[in-house]
Amino acid sequence: MKHLTLSIALLITAGAAQAGRFCELDGTEVFSCTFKDATRGVEVCNAIWAEGSKVAYGFFKSDGTVEKEILQDMATLEAAPWNGLGAFMSESVTFDGGGGYSYEVWSGSERAADATQIGGINVLRDGALIADLSCDTGTVQSDLSGLIEIIEAAE
Repeated sequence: MKHLTLSIALLITAGAAQAGRFCELDGTEVFSCTFKDATRGVEVCNAIWAEGSKVAYGFFKSDGTVEKEILQDMATLEAAPWNGLGAFMSESVTFDGGGGYSYEVWSGSERAADATQIGGINVLRDGALIADLSCDTGTVQSDLSGLIEIIEAAE
């Protein structure tokens, strides 16, 4: 039955990158958004289906083809919670992509009640920024603060 539900969900969402294309459809997504008019997407999940305490990063095309996948131990992730200062609240987690590459997933918003959440991915090589991808407006779904709390507890 789970496979039938997944197949129906994939058919309905074909043509646009959407949440549920990478993570298991079990509510473990802690960040998702689309890029380039929904032709690409990213999801970060608490990988409860993997052995140990792990977090998964998946960057994928609208047809579901995964372009980049990282499964990393929580205790080894770099986490940057909001520092509590200023009008802009932001937080991030950084995945080690190997070969000197890292992928910083971030989200943030102004401290106003009606503020729009924004986010993206910073791609770094040997610590230097080589690309910054901004999420499509209105597509950011984020609970990075919850993930950061779990990461800090795992350290």
